[in-house]
Amino acid sequence: MRVFVNNVEVWVPKKATVLQACEAIGEHLPRFCYHQTLSVAGNCRMCLVEIANSPKPQVSCAMPVMPNMQIFTNTPLVKKAREAVLEFLLLNHPLDCPICDQGGECDLQDESLEFGSDRSRFYFQKRSVEDKQLGPLIKTIMTRCIACTRCVRYAADIAGVDDLGSTNRGISTEIGTYVDKLMDSEVSGGIIDLCPVGWLRGNL
Repeated sequence: MRVFVNNVEVWVPKKATVLQACEAIGEHLPRFCYHQTLSVAGNCRMCLVEIANSPKPQVSCAMPVMPNMQIFTNTPLVKKAREAVLEFLLLNHPLDCPICDQGGECDLQDESLEFGSDRSRFYFQKRSVEDKQLGPLIKTIMTRCIACTRCVRYAADIAGVDDLGSTNRGISTEIGTYVDKLMDSEVSGGIIDLCPVGWLRGNL
């Protein structure tokens, strides 16, 4: 199927997504929730792109391509939308990069430098979240979680257990077990590698 990314023609399979079409020509789109081995959630909103004749930016990881679709990844509308998303993600995220175990390897840090604004309009007190005990292999620092749900989908799709989920809504969203229990899957430690920020660390 033929589509156009920033006016460049690209051919992709029929079931491809807009994000995959952009990657086919080497166009990097920021993302936190998307991972090629997991089901699509589309909840972080970082991979927004502009589609011709669409009134608002679209989530590229969840949007299937259509014939002759015109996709734009660097318009002023897209840049403004990405800055807004990052601003809200950093609203309650602690600014402790120098002491964070993920510092220098953090997706949020990298995307903030490349796509974020150099200032914030919010001066509220950041929320604090009590750390949770998820299992013998996993240490949590809950204030760093950005609720991308990669860990939730890993547990369900790959580990085959529904131990993790999200509670509350908006800025009050928390990831954890629905009841006080530990993840007992043999592959539960895999969620540490999938986490794009530093809220999950090894406990060994």
